Amino acid sequence: MRRAMPLSVVFCLLTALVAGVAPRTAEAEGVRDVHAWIELSSTRPAVGCALDVSVEVRDAGFAVTQTEVALALFLGDDVVGADTSVTDGDGVAHLSLDTSGTAGGAGAWIDVNVASAYLTGFSIFPTSGGGCADDGTLIEATGTVPDVQVGAASVGVPGTGDSAISHWVPTYKQERNLSCEYASLQIATAAVGSGVSEYAFDDVVGWSPNPHWGYRGDINGWWGNTTDYGVYAEVLATALDQFGYHGDVFYANGDSGQLTARLNAGVPTLVWLALWGDQRQWDETDGVTYTLVPGMHVMVAYGYDDDGVYLSDPAIGDYRFYGWGDFMAMWNVLDGMSLGVSSS
Repeated sequence: MRRAMPLSVVFCLLTALVAGVAPRTAEAEGVRDVHAWIELSSTRPAVGCALDVSVEVRDAGFAVTQTEVALALFLGDDVVGADTSVTDGDGVAHLSLDTSGTAGGAGAWIDVNVASAYLTGFSIFPTSGGGCADDGTLIEATGTVPDVQVGAASVGVPGTGDSAISHWVPTYKQERNLSCEYASLQIATAAVGSGVSEYAFDDVVGWSPNPHWGYRGDINGWWGNTTDYGVYAEVLATALDQFGYHGDVFYANGDSGQLTARLNAGVPTLVWLALWGDQRQWDETDGVTYTLVPGMHVMVAYGYDDDGVYLSDPAIGDYRFYGWGDFMAMWNVLDGMSLGVSSS
């Protein structure tokens, strides 16, 4: 059964965490439903072992990054060990528990807390002999936790290691169901100039079944399908010229260096992402074949670090972070389609 972590232990864990990393603004208000995989090096560790524990946390298949994971080791009602960590770009937190305090006990219990909320718990059985990694196991758990991130990367400031912030980039929430491309242009132009309203692009871009030539479908339609869809980078670059901005279209085709080079140069960059994975379809207009992807969405990349990419997402009007693995998988579906935005 679950044992509540004493307030004194929670306070000590939070104090230690804040001493090492700065708090990050919540990526989105509210809660998230998560699926976790908890791997222990042993369920019967010797007393005095450093019990290694890794906790991978995902939400709808995507890594939950920069989120606090806390462990508490109980013997009876007493906390005899604790550790905290923060999930990395793959959604994994690496922790360790000292089992020295379990001497003389027949069994012990571990609480797993994510974003300060209880997720699950389970028993371990310390022994007088044996090793520290000779009876490992994997435990799965699901639950609802607060949607709160912590870590060295606060909004607009990437973490340690190789990193770059292109520019101050604002947030903005798109005003129509399918106006993410135009809203992303409003974000990017506001970052490098005075900004252009999302509505200003409607008549300048125009409409076409081929999204490389104009906007495909009804901008007020339902998101996710390919009939009411959106627009691609080339025609947006042409439209930017009319407002005194420059659009740099590129297809990275798996080369993250093309994106990081632009961010290093201070260029906020629109990226086309397949949020539902690789569901590519093909259509044809006037003899020209092109790719369509259900679940396509556009955001503005403004920074990166070793763990992943920082974006301004017009769907939520807030900042978002993806680990490199998740980002590249979504970005590559449309061949890394991107549009860097700069002042002319």
